[in-house]
Amino acid sequence: MKKYASSEHTKNALVNAAGELAAEMGFSNISTRAIAERAGENIGSIHYHFGGKDKLFEAVIREVIARGNNFSVADAIAPFSDSLNTREGQLKALRAVVNKKISSLFDPSFPRWHSRIVYQLMQYTCPLQEILQKELLNPMVESISELLSAINPFLERDETMLITFLMISPIVSHADYMPFCLDHLGEDHYNDDYLRKMEDFIVKQTERLLGIGNNPSQSQQ
Repeated sequence: MKKYASSEHTKNALVNAAGELAAEMGFSNISTRAIAERAGENIGSIHYHFGGKDKLFEAVIREVIARGNNFSVADAIAPFSDSLNTREGQLKALRAVVNKKISSLFDPSFPRWHSRIVYQLMQYTCPLQEILQKELLNPMVESISELLSAINPFLERDETMLITFLMISPIVSHADYMPFCLDHLGEDHYNDDYLRKMEDFIVKQTERLLGIGNNPSQSQQ
């Protein structure tokens, strides 16, 4: 048992070190030596546990995907699938989606490098980007687009895409530019009140774009 625990500790340390460095510099700029030094392990441990740097990078992406899927947008929408023909069900589903994305990116129990990995990978085409898109990003965008189409069947495809990204972008940008945002807020983290306001603003904007925002929505408790 001790050997297994030690092995898992080493693997986790290498994944976190590679994730932190990739978030800072991009995957293409990282050496195995830098990863090993950040993790406090020897270079040989990378080959022993992962067979090389490429497989270690894939393990980093798999961790980001696994965490993202634990905060699945589809799961957030599911409880309201039978009431999307009502305004109340539509509003609750929209708020659940926004709340889920905010919760996933600003959960203090998860490392900040997770969101930065997504940002780094979306800058250029590579096998890691393809994995991320197929297993995490595409399902998320498709689930939101399907929800928007269910609420307003008259939306054009490009309108659905625009509204989807208008919902996601404020959340993602707050994660990608967290040091800058927090510096301007004079805080060391986003407090609950700020995140609630972010959720309210995004939901209300989306309601108006979909034509269902005639009355103030109530926050889902």
